[in-house]
Amino acid sequence: MSRNEWTDLDKCVCPNHYDFKIKSAYTGCHCPPNISFSQCAFDMEDEAIVAIDNNGIAYYIDMSNNVPAYKKLGCVGISTTVAFNPTNRNELLIGLSSTNIKIVKISAIDDFCSLTGHTAPPSHISFFRDHFLTASSKEVIVWQLKTYCKAHQLRLNVRNLIVKKAIFSSLGLVAVLYQTNLIQCWTFQQFGSDNKIDVQKYGLKIVKDFEFTKDGRAMIVCGLQNKILVFNTTTWEVIKNMDLHGNFSGGKQLSVVPVPLDGGANSIVAVLTSDCSLKFVSLTSSSIVQNCCDLKNGIKRIAVSHNGYYLVYISIEGFLDITLLDKVLNIKSKSKNDENKRPKNLLALKAEEQLSKVRLAVKEELKLSRLLPILKEFGEYPEKHRRLIWATIMELPNNKKAYISLSNKVPHEAMFDLLKNDPLLDKCKSSLLGTTVSCLLHWCPVLAECLYLPKIVAPFVMVYQKNPILAFETSIFILLNHCQKWFEYHPLPPLNILGMMENILLEADPSLFNHFCERGITSTTYAWPLLQSMMSEVLSSKDWLILWDHLLSVKKPWYLLMCTVAYNILYRKTITTKLKTLEDFQQFYKTQGHVSVKMVLKIAHKLDSETPHRIHPRRYLENDIVPLPKKGPYPPFVQFEFPKYLTDELRGVNLKKLKEKERRLRGFQLHALELLEEKRIRIESENFVRRIHDMRLNELRKCYENQVFEDERLLEYARQETEDLDPSKYLQEEIKWSNLEYLNSQKCLCKKDAEQKRERSRSKSRSSKSLQEQVDRLEFEVQSILTKLRSSSRSRSRIR
Repeated sequence: MSRNEWTDLDKCVCPNHYDFKIKSAYTGCHCPPNISFSQCAFDMEDEAIVAIDNNGIAYYIDMSNNVPAYKKLGCVGISTTVAFNPTNRNELLIGLSSTNIKIVKISAIDDFCSLTGHTAPPSHISFFRDHFLTASSKEVIVWQLKTYCKAHQLRLNVRNLIVKKAIFSSLGLVAVLYQTNLIQCWTFQQFGSDNKIDVQKYGLKIVKDFEFTKDGRAMIVCGLQNKILVFNTTTWEVIKNMDLHGNFSGGKQLSVVPVPLDGGANSIVAVLTSDCSLKFVSLTSSSIVQNCCDLKNGIKRIAVSHNGYYLVYISIEGFLDITLLDKVLNIKSKSKNDENKRPKNLLALKAEEQLSKVRLAVKEELKLSRLLPILKEFGEYPEKHRRLIWATIMELPNNKKAYISLSNKVPHEAMFDLLKNDPLLDKCKSSLLGTTVSCLLHWCPVLAECLYLPKIVAPFVMVYQKNPILAFETSIFILLNHCQKWFEYHPLPPLNILGMMENILLEADPSLFNHFCERGITSTTYAWPLLQSMMSEVLSSKDWLILWDHLLSVKKPWYLLMCTVAYNILYRKTITTKLKTLEDFQQFYKTQGHVSVKMVLKIAHKLDSETPHRIHPRRYLENDIVPLPKKGPYPPFVQFEFPKYLTDELRGVNLKKLKEKERRLRGFQLHALELLEEKRIRIESENFVRRIHDMRLNELRKCYENQVFEDERLLEYARQETEDLDPSKYLQEEIKWSNLEYLNSQKCLCKKDAEQKRERSRSKSRSSKSLQEQVDRLEFEVQSILTKLRSSSRSRSRIR
């Protein structure tokens, strides 16, 4: 950035005091004459200040020269808090009124990314090692500083509970001040146990602000009363309970002031009182510092630089004033030589330029042409520099913006199914594996059906476990380049890739190939498991790293296939003599062997050079390694790899049709079940009625048979009686009287028989009547049962 683009600050009448009053670029009577500032922050070296006005315009103030100068950066949005990234001076963290947190680069203000998670505007940002904390009135969130991934979040169980402030201490304590004037503290990563401090019992009823000392051993609390409390952060006992009288009207903002030789104890505190005046309080003497220069009243916000060189305050009118704290406190200034020894680094922007030059120099030194002789000489890269060498070879862009857009999304629901049976990593590392897998699923949703995805990703996550962005980008690089054509038959194994390997093995070792065929072992058993795990399951961790030193350096996408075939050839004797069953083969390709990785690479190199072109994988795969783009989103994956019918459906092209088809199928199933139930009931009722009808017919037949049998018996009896009479033995008279007697007796007999028949007929009619009643009762019961069955069937169909 040219120095001509900067404007020097105007010095006030007071020495070592500058007023930052920028005239408005607008014209017209309705515009304010000056810019009104709302937020400001120092960098960690006290060499730069960033200030943001009420219109969301950011200004960068360079304090490293004798005369401070400023430059307008551009619009960043209406801000509620701002802070420099302590690990990267070229980066700003800005809390916006839109509840997002914007990450912007000073050198390119338009190049930014946003963190989502707050439902209220963030009001405070603080840092601890490689984490930072953001607080709003509703949430407290801890983020990872390198990747900007969410690490922890404080959830408020009470709906109306409001957070006033939450910050980190230098020792890793997390302190949260609630609207109820209760302060709750945890040790970072130990959120199970906390300390609750009720300051009201110490006489401070309304707490407005609190701050930790630089060494983190004390916490200072102020409020609307004329009282300041100092707590020991180890025992949480009150060290100081100061009652300040006179013109001290209670504090609404405080900031510790580092002074020389205080060792981080910070015996002086700058307090912005409720009447908008600035007071300096000595914690040693428990009194207001009297010999300091008077600052004008009407101050809205204050900021003290990290090393205690400068004090910045924003007036009620919106002016930003910068002054030297030594002059305000009347501390004896250092000698000229000491002042010259104070580090005067380049501007943050120039530092970024220097860092870019260093990166280019590193990239120049780590050119593949320089690395290959090292690999050839020693067989591997130095363990200390392997991650940097790999990232340089793969040309990983470290694209924070693209990564944050994926990692900020809700964890993909398919991630839990993919990782539920994953024993590869412990709990700490598996959380990073889960984040990487979730980002991959958001990047390519079709990978949700790829059950072996964690096996591919896990080894590279372990290599880059300290840098999740590089772990994710390495996974994408491997999928795009070394997993070409793997998903054309998804979710089946890649039959095309396995066919290439079968051809290579048949050409290189026909007897081993024939042995596999005789045993019924296919390439899905002896090759696919090795590819799924990137050979990490059969090699030791050191050998696996050496293998990928070579795979990444040769830049041949098919070289992994050659190494897989070489592994089988190297274990030829074991395969042909020891392995008998399918279970033996499956276990063998999941167990770590004791093979020399150098021998695997030697055979792979021979296969690569001697395999004929007609069956060589380079004939079918892309020969060039494609790096990831430096800027913008990551390249898509699904258009080139997955079957079109699968990608169209999972992209949502036919989503409505699929849902409608599913609804119709479900309706058909319910209707079919209803018809089957009705048919079953109808058949059962017909069978029941048929059985009742057969029973009735059997009863009637028996009755008729009994009646016929009785009539035949009577006729036989009458015939026998008439055959026993002899008319020739008697006279005519006797015959006459005999006939009369016989007729009379026959009449009596007939009369008796008629009476008996009538009695029998009456008894039969009674029995038939009772039988008819039983039949009618059975028919009624059958009808009631059928009615109940039909009603229950209808109710079940309605429920479905």
